[in-house]
Amino acid sequence: MTRDPAVGRGLGILRGPGRAPALALVAAALALRIIDPGIITELRVRSFDLVERVWPRAGDSARVAVVDIDDKSLAKYGQWPWPWRQVAELVRRIAEGNPRVLGIDVVFAEPDRLSPPEIAREVPGLPPVVADALAQLPSSDHELAEAMAAVPTVLALAPSHEEAARGSDPLRPAPLRQAGGDPKPFLKSYKSLVQSQPDLRAVARAAGEIAVEPDPDGIVRRLALAVAYQPTIVPNFALEVLRVAGGERSVVIDTGALGIESFRIGGTVIPTDRRGRAILHFAPSQARSISASDVLDRAFDPAELEGQIVLLGVAGVGITGLRQTPLGLVRAVDLHAELIESILFNALLHRPSYLDWFELAAALAAGLGVIWLLSYARPLRAVGIAVAITAALFGAELMLFRFADLLFDSTFPALTLSCALGAMLVGNLRATQGELVREREAKQRVEGELAAAQAIQMGLLPRRFPAFPDRHDIDIYARIEPARMVGGDLYDYLLIGESSRLFFLIADVAGKGIAAALLMAMTKEVVRDADVLIGKDGAIPKLVHTHPNETVAEVVMILREFGVSQLPVVAAEPPVMAAEVIGAVNERALLQALFAGDAHLADRIEAHMATPLPTIGGGESIGSLMRALADADGAVTLTALWSAALDEPPQPAASSASRPRRRGMPRTRTAPAYGQAVPASGRGQASS
Repeated sequence: MTRDPAVGRGLGILRGPGRAPALALVAAALALRIIDPGIITELRVRSFDLVERVWPRAGDSARVAVVDIDDKSLAKYGQWPWPWRQVAELVRRIAEGNPRVLGIDVVFAEPDRLSPPEIAREVPGLPPVVADALAQLPSSDHELAEAMAAVPTVLALAPSHEEAARGSDPLRPAPLRQAGGDPKPFLKSYKSLVQSQPDLRAVARAAGEIAVEPDPDGIVRRLALAVAYQPTIVPNFALEVLRVAGGERSVVIDTGALGIESFRIGGTVIPTDRRGRAILHFAPSQARSISASDVLDRAFDPAELEGQIVLLGVAGVGITGLRQTPLGLVRAVDLHAELIESILFNALLHRPSYLDWFELAAALAAGLGVIWLLSYARPLRAVGIAVAITAALFGAELMLFRFADLLFDSTFPALTLSCALGAMLVGNLRATQGELVREREAKQRVEGELAAAQAIQMGLLPRRFPAFPDRHDIDIYARIEPARMVGGDLYDYLLIGESSRLFFLIADVAGKGIAAALLMAMTKEVVRDADVLIGKDGAIPKLVHTHPNETVAEVVMILREFGVSQLPVVAAEPPVMAAEVIGAVNERALLQALFAGDAHLADRIEAHMATPLPTIGGGESIGSLMRALADADGAVTLTALWSAALDEPPQPAASSASRPRRRGMPRTRTAPAYGQAVPASGRGQASS
């Protein structure tokens, strides 16, 4: 069955340490970003907060002034709420400065309890004359309304999630126009709306909602430019202040298929998110605030407020709450001032929907680059390149924020890159560890082979001295110091020419390792065999053999001593029958097993013997012998000889030799028959 080449290429892409888990992590990260759970959103906005702290908006308080009813004012004029007559005096003082607009960030929802008509009505037991006099005085509501009529004023509306009370005053339609789709499905919806008293609403130029909805982590980063209330869309307080200050008749909401895209006031385009929220670019704390007590002081010059946008708010401790922003705690009125200034200076932050796709593409490119483009042969270099890519991503975020007011999230691509990098590093580390383990095992195997080869090398060399104890005319001594690696160097000595001549050999084998050791063994055996062939005494045992309980070391010594390459393993002492030949030892296979660590010198030979050599009868032809040797490296010849004297007792099957259990002959591929007279029972002599 052939595999599709495209499938092979696809599998090839996944090959490599750590690639598969790294790709899985990148895919999981992309899926998580598309789902966009809360933890991903929080990481993103926290990153934006950090950038905003690095580069806050440049402050400019020349256009927006905040008049605060602060602790200093409360200490001088009494606790809040002030009588509306006092508030009216403050508004008149502001109006004297001829500001462009006055935005009052206070909701006058209840009538003034200190208004003369209210006192006459609410305080029981007043003399009728006093009550009538108080009832004839102008109400504080009327006085505050007259003060507000002297300056373009915008009132605040307080949205609420509580159900509206029956008989609530209807809301005056807002000057809003819609371009595109219906924005209401995308706007925050409220069930009720708290308004100021009717007299005040009648003289105000506009009214706007002052809802402040923090993000889930409690930090205010955005303000809704409009909210939905029943069938009506209510514009934001700061938006109405800007519209009145600019003399514009209406605000336009641009809505697309995915949500609200922007608001427009005249020629000013205000970018928003899909829910109509403006993302503020906060400035550091500014000295834009003026204490109300200073404004009420006759020494204050109202001309300081000329041409400015003025916001009036309450900032006393315990009266109004503080809001957490990326730059710290601020008062609610300061949030409106920040929004107005950001719009005036075209400094609002924005995050178009295409940035989501751009961030996904950046994360994918960073992850795949880490997987396929980086080389992990030098891990520190790969980490350095990854850190440089991460720094480039953060640099891109800073530059886009600083020069384009765009909120690009570099955190997600950087985290994706880090996950892929971690998987690749772990995968390559494990692969390297595996390679080291394999190399260590191979080294240990080689060292074991070398140790075995060294043991064989030292065992092959004659080490008994004096070498010829019965020859006092000869004194010979030899010593070899084996190197760390088997070198194959050797020496040997023997008497030749009917023991009349001393032959000795010293060899320096070029090279190291197993090959040198094998050459040493072969050279030594060739020399010994040559001596046999040129006239050794010929007292050779009829059968070189071993037994299954002998050790590998003993078998190696037998092979060396008698110069044979094949050794029968027999279950009894010669003479033996064919059934008693139970196996065979192959010199080459045994040495290879020793070098590979599959055999050890102390092992019993029965664990490493092969199948028995083929057997032929002593009377068979040479052709039969050649056919037997065609598939084997040796053969066993069985002979049965009868003694001429039938009453003569059976003779031993083997001739006398120095090693009665290990009898042999020179190495040969033929199998001549050797034997003595044996009983007619059929017990024969095996030779190799």
